Amino acid sequence: MSEEKFDVIVIGGGPAGLSTAYFLAKKGLETLVIERGPELGAKNVFGGRIYSYFLDKYFDGWRNEAPIERWVRSERVSFLCKEDGVTIEYRKYDDIDGFDSFTAFLSKFVSWLGERVENEGASIIPGVKVEEIIFEDNVAKGVVAEGEKILADYVVVAEGVNTLLSEKYGFRRMHTPEAVAVGIKEVVKLGKNLINERFSVSDDEGVAQFFLGYPLNIVKGGGFLYTMKEYVTIGAVIKIEHARVGDTYMREIVEDLRMHPYIRRLLEGGTLVEYSAHLVSEEGFGGLLDKPYGGGYLIVGDAAGTLLNTGFTIRGVDFAMESGRLAAETIVNAHEKGDTSEEALSYYKKLLDESIVSKALRKFRNTPKFLSNERLYTTYPSMLCDVLRRIYTVDEMPIRAYEALKEATKDRVSLITLLKDLWAARGGI
Repeated sequence: MSEEKFDVIVIGGGPAGLSTAYFLAKKGLETLVIERGPELGAKNVFGGRIYSYFLDKYFDGWRNEAPIERWVRSERVSFLCKEDGVTIEYRKYDDIDGFDSFTAFLSKFVSWLGERVENEGASIIPGVKVEEIIFEDNVAKGVVAEGEKILADYVVVAEGVNTLLSEKYGFRRMHTPEAVAVGIKEVVKLGKNLINERFSVSDDEGVAQFFLGYPLNIVKGGGFLYTMKEYVTIGAVIKIEHARVGDTYMREIVEDLRMHPYIRRLLEGGTLVEYSAHLVSEEGFGGLLDKPYGGGYLIVGDAAGTLLNTGFTIRGVDFAMESGRLAAETIVNAHEKGDTSEEALSYYKKLLDESIVSKALRKFRNTPKFLSNERLYTTYPSMLCDVLRRIYTVDEMPIRAYEALKEATKDRVSLITLLKDLWAARGGI
């Protein structure tokens, strides 16, 4: 690889980096993707869900090619207490206007995307670590990987949430504990027939479920469950500052979640086949010290802070891929002019600001603050369980709903606090 020259070098073979390479290669630019993992997808971990909007818009025929596990048709939110729980379900019986989501194993999805990239003529080299970005007169000119110099007109930083290079060169600050969460996921093999039966779905239908309350109330986090064809993924996302509480570790909390009476019945007879953990940045563009571009370089995906948490959904893979497409458009535009300057690449910021990615991040900018409210994880799930438990526990004298609510809120939360939290939800979710 010594002294080779490309039009573009992309650092990172995740969704953002591969999307960048795909759109660059389609325009005929000689593009190299350097991936630190031994193979594409080896380092990629996520819950299990991808939204299809940008794929439908820019990737012809992907629905017949991509490794889709199940189409999400059931959205469930569960509030759990120690021995009982409340579940709300929204059910879709058909694709609505093509706006859809599906479950997938990210490693398989990234591998498929890599094939698309190579089919367009880009090169992918896995198992190679980029140690340095080469700068000349404050303009990126290539990289040093495994001691070898590889030159390029443009460098795209797509290193994901582990932003070692971005921090080294002052593109962004080091992650703070309050801005980063850790996600832990377990994969349970249950079999297609049992999944269909227990989750009331057909072969290609899937469930996406979100959990609040016990046992996650200890660490103030949220749980998730996604159905695959033969497997169920279950886990939790918790602020890293709460990953250990006293002598309780997060891995034990996830185990307790899996053993909750509600979930245990769904997964009974399954076999735990995989355990993984991954950092999740929740600070948006706020982690960038300056801007997502500079002389000769652009920053995309999680490294730039494109992940969105709306409180009900997490947009990660699709937003990362869209940022890659916008980066590719910027480079193509600059390359046609033979310009690698910061001014030329500032077009990326303009495209980002006008995109749904930035608009959504601005719209939900107060969500992290709202989700930091401890009562969401402790008080309100237990109150909801308590109210319905009182209503549906029949003894000599039935109880009114108002009486049940009054008893459930007593000594838990004042009316003023409840109203304040409801008002905060207006701006947070």
